[in-house]
Amino acid sequence: MIAVALLYEPVPVVAVRLMTVAAAEPRVATTRGTAIDALVQSVEAVAVIGPTLPLAAALEFAAEARLARPGAGIVLLRDKIDDDVLVRSIRAGVLVVVDANDPVAVANVFKYAHPSEVSYRPGQVTVVLGAAGGCGKTTVAINLATVLAAAGAQVCLVDLSLDTGAMAAALTLDPVSPLVTPYRPGLDCALAQAKPGDAERFTPTFVAELLVALEGEYDHVVVDTPTRFTEHVLTALDAARHHVLVGTSERPSLKSMRLALDMLDLLTYDRRGRRIVLNRVDPAIRLGAREIDAVVRNRVDGELPATRAVPASINQGVPLAAALPDHPFSRSVRRFADTCIDHC
Repeated sequence: MIAVALLYEPVPVVAVRLMTVAAAEPRVATTRGTAIDALVQSVEAVAVIGPTLPLAAALEFAAEARLARPGAGIVLLRDKIDDDVLVRSIRAGVLVVVDANDPVAVANVFKYAHPSEVSYRPGQVTVVLGAAGGCGKTTVAINLATVLAAAGAQVCLVDLSLDTGAMAAALTLDPVSPLVTPYRPGLDCALAQAKPGDAERFTPTFVAELLVALEGEYDHVVVDTPTRFTEHVLTALDAARHHVLVGTSERPSLKSMRLALDMLDLLTYDRRGRRIVLNRVDPAIRLGAREIDAVVRNRVDGELPATRAVPASINQGVPLAAALPDHPFSRSVRRFADTCIDHC
């Protein structure tokens, strides 16, 4: 049985307009009671709340819908989106807020609507840190999320690089929402839009609440970070089960990694959740294991081989683990995920 989206929009004219945009015809309810009944009695896994409902009433319905059908995906359409709308939406259990005046974004809501689990599941947050700029941190985060999704998990990839929006560029995605953009089966993305002032508008409190909301919706939340310990990064580290530190095998990168590890120790983060990955490893020129140990003074948990296939995949906007799952790089990422990231 295929689940379809439920559209709750009190104004029939607006409901019809939204239905004409949707790629797949949703069920429509114009009253709160019929909308809740539809969620309880049928197979709808996604509830889309129309834009004419006042925000307070929309968020009350969102909370009621979560109780009526635990695990339902709640989408809120708004004519205007600001920080207050986003923060209040997260608290009410809304996963996606979409501009109701953007027909492409609205169409994608219905196109990518998919059922979520029927019960709350505490997922795992994994924060990916870079020892230094240019170490391939974002590439590692994207491919790690890809292999976790390929293993059957529901995964959300979060970009905290609020000033660059690097992940959206790497995946050739245009964010359809300030919260979640569907990417491929099992993998969604919460993408930074890199607008002026984003780092100030999306506060650490917003990041904390977003991660809590995502943790309840996904098996894994993989967070890509800028290469500095901002307040947003510290907030994510506080929420994470795993801290994955990425560097390369050259001595300057290893020294930067050592400094980052010292910072994590200074901040008293539990070492048991710490993982170290060396990226772009070339056996012909890499330092020996003893030399690496002498600098890093921590166990290296994974090594990813240097290969021209990685920049080629980046240029294509497709993770190498998705394009070539049997490539040595992809297998190395999968081996790291299997051995170092707990599975639900």
